[in-house]
Amino acid sequence: MKIQEIKANIGDTTYSSRIAALSAFIWTRFIATTQADATHEGEDNRFYAIVHAVNLRKRFNPPLPDHSFGNLYRIAMTIPTKNSQQDCRNLVNQIGESIRKIDAENIKRLRDGSGRYLEFMKEGTESFMKGEMITFNVTSLCNFPIYEVDFGWGKPAWVGSAGLTFKNLVVFMDPINGDGIEAWISLKEEEMSTFENDEIMRGFVVS
Repeated sequence: MKIQEIKANIGDTTYSSRIAALSAFIWTRFIATTQADATHEGEDNRFYAIVHAVNLRKRFNPPLPDHSFGNLYRIAMTIPTKNSQQDCRNLVNQIGESIRKIDAENIKRLRDGSGRYLEFMKEGTESFMKGEMITFNVTSLCNFPIYEVDFGWGKPAWVGSAGLTFKNLVVFMDPINGDGIEAWISLKEEEMSTFENDEIMRGFVVS
């Protein structure tokens, strides 16, 4: 995706993260192309949550080594405001703020046994199971040295995902040439058909 063009289109924001900008842009296009059907079906009382998996390695004090093994992450949840569909800049700031809050002090409370995080996860799961909350999940593998991996038969020519296991999932990856960002997106089949033909979205996609 044309990340610089997307950031320029959004305008100045408090948080300049390319992941926040891409997440906000893709989410607004997802809502614009699918919300009409949800409203028609009487589902407009549901609320959406944009969920980012945040790498904790650099957020520990002191930071952990980059090669630390395991799922060292925590989720950052953003509940978009009602006007976020029209105000992508505001959503970028919301996402950036929710990610910023996962800092060394936050991790310390988690390590010290604070039960609030587990309560938060339980509440979110209950809302999801009831159909009250629709999650839009985002994870980024950008800046991971995936193109430096060599299992004995040379470095990869292209790295991707063989299959994304659930709907409403976006995985960001750096391309081998370092130009732009690859976005692997999983949606319901009928939603994907509409989403991938969105003219605004297609204007920022490089195939």
